[in-house]
Amino acid sequence: MKSYNLEAFVLRMRPLGEADRIVTLFSRERGKGHAVAKGVRKPHSKFGARLDFFSRVQLSLHTGRSLDVITAAQTVTSSWESVIDPERFGAASYVGEIVDALCEPDLAVEDLYDTVCQFQQGLCDKQADPELLIAAFDLRLLQALGLTPELDACARCGTGLGNRPLAGGRAVLSAHAGGLLCRTCSLQLTESERYADERSGVFSVKAAEFKALRALREAILGDAASLTSAAAGCSASSLHRATRPFIEYQLGRRSKSLTVAGNQQHALRAPKAG
Repeated sequence: MKSYNLEAFVLRMRPLGEADRIVTLFSRERGKGHAVAKGVRKPHSKFGARLDFFSRVQLSLHTGRSLDVITAAQTVTSSWESVIDPERFGAASYVGEIVDALCEPDLAVEDLYDTVCQFQQGLCDKQADPELLIAAFDLRLLQALGLTPELDACARCGTGLGNRPLAGGRAVLSAHAGGLLCRTCSLQLTESERYADERSGVFSVKAAEFKALRALREAILGDAASLTSAAAGCSASSLHRATRPFIEYQLGRRSKSLTVAGNQQHALRAPKAG
């Protein structure tokens, strides 16, 4: 039985039988993959907490017929203390969900692995806004997968934005078109295109938010000060609202993690009875 070592993130785990789990991993060398952690659900498992959700771990594995088997695990960096916070847990769950959904099995995406490492670093920085982290991560993930939204020219006709001011002080964006729409192309949209569901339809952002999105592409994901500087006073929620349609267009659905996190935050903010 062939053995090998691998550094990877734990994206998710699901039960297998009474004592085991199937672990979804994301590594630099192999991309997304799955492996079995035998006995991990037992009270005195040899793995202990080393296979925690969204931890970066150094693994030893044996090659199996259908699934490889994890034989040893050591923590490289852990997100445990960070994901106790509901907002940060929601952000980590979102990244795990999106990487799992959009990455093909056994296809290495080295830039994306580096991005996930930087995201974890930012997640552990209490100064970093989780929603701003997500917005920046969205842009980096799309770039790593060759799906970068066009923010420098019209995604339809190719007309460059240059230094011209945006019409009406707003930028028109379309997830379906792949980014910015110039005034001419936005006016030529059909009714079905203009009023499609929000994942593929047309939306607009303020000029300041559009400028911040462009700056966010170059910000250092693991540096709270760099992200804050790129946001330039725009709210994290407004920037995330601008990146989310591009992700959900690729997913073909709403993010389950963000839906759950939103419901939890609503419950926490709701006034208590009595």
